[in-house]
Amino acid sequence: MDFTYLIIAFGGGLLASMVGAINSFIFVSVVAIAAILGGAAGAPAIGLIAFGPVFGPHVAFAGAVAAAAFAMTRNHLENGSDIVTPLNKFGDPTVLIVGGIFGMIGYLLDYILSDIVGSFLFTGLLGDNATGWTDSIALSILISAFIVRLVFGKTGLTGKFPEGEKRTYFPTGSRLGFLIVMGLGLGILFGGVVVALGTFSLETGSAEVTYLFNMMPLLAFALGGFGLLFIVMGIDCEAWFHISYPATTTAVILFSANQNSVAAIIGAVVAGIVSALLGALFHNLLDTNVDTHINAPVCSIVVVQTINFLIIGGLITPALM
Repeated sequence: MDFTYLIIAFGGGLLASMVGAINSFIFVSVVAIAAILGGAAGAPAIGLIAFGPVFGPHVAFAGAVAAAAFAMTRNHLENGSDIVTPLNKFGDPTVLIVGGIFGMIGYLLDYILSDIVGSFLFTGLLGDNATGWTDSIALSILISAFIVRLVFGKTGLTGKFPEGEKRTYFPTGSRLGFLIVMGLGLGILFGGVVVALGTFSLETGSAEVTYLFNMMPLLAFALGGFGLLFIVMGIDCEAWFHISYPATTTAVILFSANQNSVAAIIGAVVAGIVSALLGALFHNLLDTNVDTHINAPVCSIVVVQTINFLIIGGLITPALM
């Protein structure tokens, strides 16, 4: 573990608390898009700034989520699930300190989940890729959010519903159809881009195209995360980073295994639909009638990316190669 990064993580969580959790997520996306498209020149910014101790969601977003919940206990916010309000408006240094502390906690969780748990449990299956057994950043955000809810929240782990109000776990009707079509469409879109880049890479041997092919999951995540800007602006948009990211990952894994375009796109479609439906399920289960924030899209990412890396990447594709 890099202790310099751990110290930086305090500042990352603090800064995100100042600007607001969802706004820090947008910073991740902007930096990631610029860094990925910048090629070799932008590569250092990916691990340090975009997904590291500066704006890494496990540090920045998770820290700001904790700070918002703490701000509620200080009577600054009516509800600690508010991930939009920049917390600097309250002028309370203790809120920023809590954000910084949870930024460090997020960094430590990511290290434990990847370098320790991954190496200990999954080296036999994944070899040198054992640290990538799941999306450890997403899982770190999730664990941090559960800690926040248990420490600062008062509505219980899954929320408190008013007397007589029935909890709905799964969407129905037109909403269900919308989610399925959205997942299908984004799966086709990003699966198709992966196939196009992969084919071009095989035909030309271009190092630049190969690099972009390998980075497409992160780019798909960043593009979806940038879309949150429109939600902050008050435009009624749908979050979709939890769909584009796993779907693209599935496509990259499958195309890398056997260069089968059809399998890659079908895999992306299945992953896209499953991710969309899981996002709705986790929203109803963990982020309804609550007073702290647990991010439903991140929950979906944890599930689908674990399937991608452990089952598809670790068990299925090796048998195809």
